[in-house]
Amino acid sequence: MSAVRLATVEDIDELVRMRWDFSQEENPQHSVDYREFYPVCSAFLQKALTSGDWYIWIAEKDDRIVSNMYLQLIHKVPRPGAFQNPYYAYVTNVYTRPDYRSQGIGTAIHRALEQWAQENHVEFLILWPSEKSGVFYARNGFSRSREALEKHF
Repeated sequence: MSAVRLATVEDIDELVRMRWDFSQEENPQHSVDYREFYPVCSAFLQKALTSGDWYIWIAEKDDRIVSNMYLQLIHKVPRPGAFQNPYYAYVTNVYTRPDYRSQGIGTAIHRALEQWAQENHVEFLILWPSEKSGVFYARNGFSRSREALEKHF
């Protein structure tokens, strides 16, 4: 089994590579190369990991990161009588390296993330699944919501 833990700044190089690989898998026709992408993504991750609003769970196997799941806390404006759960959270950038899929690693990360969210008074989790990932999220307790509205720019 793989070890699941929160990422640290020491994991940034591997996290950048995983983000690149994930993007390559989804859309192999990037307009930039890795040397251009690396400083932008590593700066984002440095800031995110030290902000207190982003948390990244990773699974390690064979001495490398094989899966990751990002969570961004969204602070709610307090309301009288409704301030016990001051956050909801956005789950994003969920990726498992192809050789490690269908081994329960994503579920293990999701369970760790969900336990942390409950312990830290997160009211609910939101995400926008890809077509391929809907089954995974349904299996892990997510359901479609009709409450959200979107406006694209």
